[in-house]
Amino acid sequence: MAKLIFIGEKFGGRSYEFAVEKTTVGRGDHNTLTIHDSSVSQTHCEILVNGSEVIVRDLGSSNGTVVNGKRLRNQQCQLKAGQTVRFGTVEARLEFEQRSFSDTATAETAINSYVRHQHDYEQEPINPALFSMTLDPVSESSPGDYTVALPDPSQIQKSITPPPPQRAEI
Repeated sequence: MAKLIFIGEKFGGRSYEFAVEKTTVGRGDHNTLTIHDSSVSQTHCEILVNGSEVIVRDLGSSNGTVVNGKRLRNQQCQLKAGQTVRFGTVEARLEFEQRSFSDTATAETAINSYVRHQHDYEQEPINPALFSMTLDPVSESSPGDYTVALPDPSQIQKSITPPPPQRAEI
């Protein structure tokens, strides 16, 4: 599973595990990953993940999305293990949990998967509260490291509402 390890004074040591294919990043509370920092735009970028493929797409952010030193301007770029991504001045490194090849082997790319499943998401939206995280800058009273473990989407059961009972006609 892919995760971001935050680097730097304000957010260093915290991590975010990607549990959904599409993660929105920004300062606004509507994002999946909310970062409370003035250098981060309300809706900064989105990150698409499918297995070991991670795509970062800038959404017109004011202070930029930078992948491994390259600034994106309404563009997208692949982020590889060990590379860094910067949202404004907030920086994180991409890491992967070690899994066997059979756990991550797929012929589908993150973009193809997102497009293919977009219709499913529109009909049955995923509750972002299940996968969201908010990062606030570290203060003197804040404890040290943070790790947020998010549920595996395949383990979440969709609630099915049974149809209302029907009256028998006589």
